[in-house]
Amino acid sequence: MPKIVDRRLMQDTILDAAMRTFARKGYHAATIGDVALEAGLGKGTIYLYFKSKEAMTEAMADRHFTALSERWMDDGECATLDDFLGSLKSLADIPAEHARFIPVFFEIFGPSFASQAFAARVESFFDRLGRHFAARIAGLQDKGEIAPHHDSASLGRALAAMLDGLILHRGLFAISAKRQKAMIVEVMRLFENGLRPKQASPS
Repeated sequence: MPKIVDRRLMQDTILDAAMRTFARKGYHAATIGDVALEAGLGKGTIYLYFKSKEAMTEAMADRHFTALSERWMDDGECATLDDFLGSLKSLADIPAEHARFIPVFFEIFGPSFASQAFAARVESFFDRLGRHFAARIAGLQDKGEIAPHHDSASLGRALAAMLDGLILHRGLFAISAKRQKAMIVEVMRLFENGLRPKQASPS
């Protein structure tokens, strides 16, 4: 009886091996043969799932942004401003192993940003994230948790850009976990002071 292979699981196994290979050897120096060796598979098996290294790169990008969407946009309901700031803090405080992946990400995907299709894919992700934050902000404005004069759409997209910047700097410039946490605390304090409605002065 032929062996039944879970195609999605095999693709993930190959992509994980490719990430380790690219991190160790560099994207441009690594070959399909290197990936096959790392995965413990034959080159022919790799080609059954990915026709080229470029196809592997596109699949990595899709998987990466799908995972980010699940993590960043499935944060439950935010009943208060404190809940919202807590979720932002959690998203910005990435673990060291994720930070180490960021330089590898740019080596792998950096040239792809010259492609309009790839750049549009990345832009679409951050636009969706901005709309997600905007919906949270608008909901909190309705509850009186955030001052009504803020434009939720603009603020939501700005938050998406800010969060991206904090995470990128953590990985690209090897910012320590301690310093990253301190930066996040200050940013969240700034947001809290700026977003929370001002209490009316007693007459």
